[in-house]
Amino acid sequence: MSAITFTHKTFAPAPKAAAGQKKGFFARLLDAIVASRMEQAEREYARYLELHGHDPVV
Repeated sequence: MSAITFTHKTFAPAPKAAAGQKKGFFARLLDAIVASRMEQAEREYARYLELHGHDPVV
C-alpha cells in the first residue's frame, strides 16, 4: 500500500466544526472516512478528464 499527498485544494472542502461543539470519536472517524472518499473521487474524476479530455456527465 502506498500514500500520496496532494497539495491542491479540493472541489468540496470538509466542513469545519463550530468552536463550541465537540464531536465524539465515531463522528470524527465517519467524517474522516467521508472526506477521504470524496478526495479519492475527485482525484479519479480529475484523472478521467486528463485522459479523455471531456466531461462524461455533460
